Amino acid sequence: MIPEVQTLYYYEIDHARLDFDADPVYQKNMARALAELGTAELSPALFSLLDTANQISFAHGFRLGLSLARWALWR
Repeated sequence: MIPEVQTLYYYEIDHARLDFDADPVYQKNMARALAELGTAELSPALFSLLDTANQISFAHGFRLGLSLARWALWR
C-alpha cells in the first residue's frame, strides 16, 4: 500500500471516522468468528490478516473515489 494512503487509513481509525466496532454487522460477524474459533479475541496472526484486508479495502475505495471524482470533473 502507498505509505500516504496507509497513514490516512490509520488516521481515519484513530479519529473514529473509520470505526469497525461501531458497525452492527461487523460486530455480529466478528462475534460469530470468535465463537467459531472458541476464543474471546483474535490471535496476532489473525488480527494482522484482518488489518491487512481492511487496508487493502480502504486503498481500493480510496482509488475508486479518486477515479469517480476525476470522471465527474471531466463530464
